[in-house]
Amino acid sequence: MKKRIEKTKMEQNRVKQFSGIAIPAILESIVGVLITSIDTKMISPLGKGAISAVSITTQPKLLFLAIFYALGTASSIFVSQAMGRNNRDEANEYFHTILRICVFLSVIIGAGLALFASPVMRLFSSQFETMAESVSFFRIIMGFILFQNVSIVLNAALRGIGETKVTFISSIFMGVFDILVNYLLIEGHWGFPAMGVSGDAIGTVSGMAASCAVSIFFLIRHSDFLSLKGIVKKSTTRQNTLQNICSKVGNLIFENMFTRIGFLISSIIISGLNADATAVYFVTMILLNYTFAFGDGLQSAVVSLIGRSLGAGDLNEIRVYLRMGRVIGSMVSVCLSAVYILGAHCFFGLYFSDTDSILRGTQYSYVAAILTVMQILRIVNIAAMRGVGEVKIPRTLASISVLIINPTVSFLLTKIFTFGVWGIWIASLLSQGIWCLMSFIKGDSCIRSIVSNADGWA
Repeated sequence: MKKRIEKTKMEQNRVKQFSGIAIPAILESIVGVLITSIDTKMISPLGKGAISAVSITTQPKLLFLAIFYALGTASSIFVSQAMGRNNRDEANEYFHTILRICVFLSVIIGAGLALFASPVMRLFSSQFETMAESVSFFRIIMGFILFQNVSIVLNAALRGIGETKVTFISSIFMGVFDILVNYLLIEGHWGFPAMGVSGDAIGTVSGMAASCAVSIFFLIRHSDFLSLKGIVKKSTTRQNTLQNICSKVGNLIFENMFTRIGFLISSIIISGLNADATAVYFVTMILLNYTFAFGDGLQSAVVSLIGRSLGAGDLNEIRVYLRMGRVIGSMVSVCLSAVYILGAHCFFGLYFSDTDSILRGTQYSYVAAILTVMQILRIVNIAAMRGVGEVKIPRTLASISVLIINPTVSFLLTKIFTFGVWGIWIASLLSQGIWCLMSFIKGDSCIRSIVSNADGWA
């Protein structure tokens, strides 16, 4: 009886610990998606062309951000494992090195993309009627991308030590500044000029700067494990640290690049369709952004807790947190799917007034519901592999599913068989299904090899 009570208390503590990290991280991601939704709503009076102009810049932007998301993920992995070993110096050595790399690359890449925004967008989009607005938005965003990139690394490191409440607060500040500046500059209020899509870009940059400032403030004033002290001093990074970072970041960059290139190719295929059809598609993608928000929150908890367990040498906890992530992920994805289907008419009614667009969006919501289940479970499985430091398998799965299967099937179904936007959705269902299935198979194999000395693996 006593053992059963202790076991129950232990399970309750695990759930509490998991929820304590996951819930603020989910809320943070949801705030980000809400901001995107509000942004889209705020520019919708400018017409469907403006919605498409902004949306088309998303994939090329994320392609160039792939290296910085890789740096952020590596920061979470190294910091969480160092925390498991209770090694503050090791955690800060990795954190400082990655942050320095981030700042250096942000200045170079951001300046280059701002300067060559026009040829870059001509390369990635064939919607000539929206080209000027796309170039304007892309130039402003990339010109000030330093704020976003630094925020990515800072918040990833904070998630690694479980400080997701801080990153949630930073997202609140981001949203407030973004929406306020959008209100002032998109259509022009309180005497400010009406800048349209460019005003939306300035709002996005303002929000990112505010988010970055909040994270920096916490690290300077309140953090007792991670610190910015010594960040501007001459680097004394050990060669072994740099090698470990390059090894992890290299694979993560390839994974992100493969994913983004695949999505970018699909985006180019979509941009060849008419603006009305793509506008409904892009609004539907907002639903999947909410899906990713929940998955990202679960990912933060899984990476942090599994990384800490590995660092502390508690191998049995690795499998426990993986199973917990899958169970919670399954419940969350089913609930989200139900909300998407039941609320589809109201959701699309926020963006469109014509019956055809609302009906088309309602049909697309059924696809989004199916994708939600597969996407969240796949994110949890990939997060578990990253938590134990495995980055090659996720890279391979991403390249097969997103770089090869998705764009190939999309091209065949839209250009050869003329399925239109439905061809894109069918390709997404196929590629995401394969990606999810393989993440289960490879994830179990990877974790099993790590915990091979622990009893009771089912």
